[in-house]
Amino acid sequence: MKTDHLYIAGLAAHLPRLWPIAEAIAAGRSGAEQARDDGWISVSVADDTPAPELAAEAARLALKRSGLTAEDVRLVLHAGIYHQGPDGWFAANYVQDQVLGTTAPAIGLNQGCTAMLDGTRLAHDHLVHAPQGSAVLVSAADNFGAPTVDRFTYAHGWSTGRGSILGDSGCAVLLSATAGPLRIRSLVQSSLSSWERLYRGTEEMFPPGAAGGTSIPLGLRMGAYADQVTDRDLRMAMARELMEARTAVARQAIDEAGVTSADITRVTHVFSGNLRYMQGLLRPLGIAPERGMLDLGRTVGHLGACDQFLSLAHLVDTGTVGPGDHVLLMSNGGSLSLAAAVVEIVDHPTW
Repeated sequence: MKTDHLYIAGLAAHLPRLWPIAEAIAAGRSGAEQARDDGWISVSVADDTPAPELAAEAARLALKRSGLTAEDVRLVLHAGIYHQGPDGWFAANYVQDQVLGTTAPAIGLNQGCTAMLDGTRLAHDHLVHAPQGSAVLVSAADNFGAPTVDRFTYAHGWSTGRGSILGDSGCAVLLSATAGPLRIRSLVQSSLSSWERLYRGTEEMFPPGAAGGTSIPLGLRMGAYADQVTDRDLRMAMARELMEARTAVARQAIDEAGVTSADITRVTHVFSGNLRYMQGLLRPLGIAPERGMLDLGRTVGHLGACDQFLSLAHLVDTGTVGPGDHVLLMSNGGSLSLAAAVVEIVDHPTW
């Protein structure tokens, strides 16, 4: 989808403390040595700060940076890939109350690692029909410090060839149809719903595991599903299907933005621990792996739905990108959703 009038008016991220992997190893943390071997340097840890408060911190700063008022925000969308608080409670309303104090609709998203980009698409469609000057707040956050998930070992049992650990963060973006220093030129989404069982494995759907306080062994689920696919050719075909679908979504985003791969200054993506993943992600697009965000990712961990926009905020805040540059945002998430967008840096943000 080509987006003619979609701007980022404000953008911010909130990172808590960074825990060096060397300290985690010294503390005897299971899985920490493997994380070191996979290339991780440190991981972002929020201790006992609730995930929605991480999002609220980022949203307050994004709102301040945007120059918009709370009343300008006509819709609030909030996402997280892990539990946000008590069951039956909705974090989107918390973010709205803490940051805006308004009565606009507040809606939660449950779309895994692509949620921020999915929320951006929903914001675009909302702004088409909203009054002039309206804005949409999209936020995301996770704190993976709870007992039912282990940030170092959650992916063990499934060989992705890239390693993965989970970090805590919050991020937020204020989207406008009228003005902003960053312009979203295109946004493409897709899904491979036949892969949903990869994230379900052999686990029963009812009763939900979370209801019994069981852990989230995502890697073991994936491994259990892979074990059932005994045909090697079929497994290879599945891997190719994912790579080709991911590349196709990104290629479409580049084409619909009216640019080429050579015009892409940097790429934000799901944070991974090694160069092999970056090569598989970017080389099919004709983009050098060095244009990715591997070095930043190695210091914070995989941040759920925040990887792409936290990276974008980092690039803008550090002056790594400037007017005329284009950033490709790529994401793939659970069960399996795919999304990509191209963002043009129109002007130096006032912040």
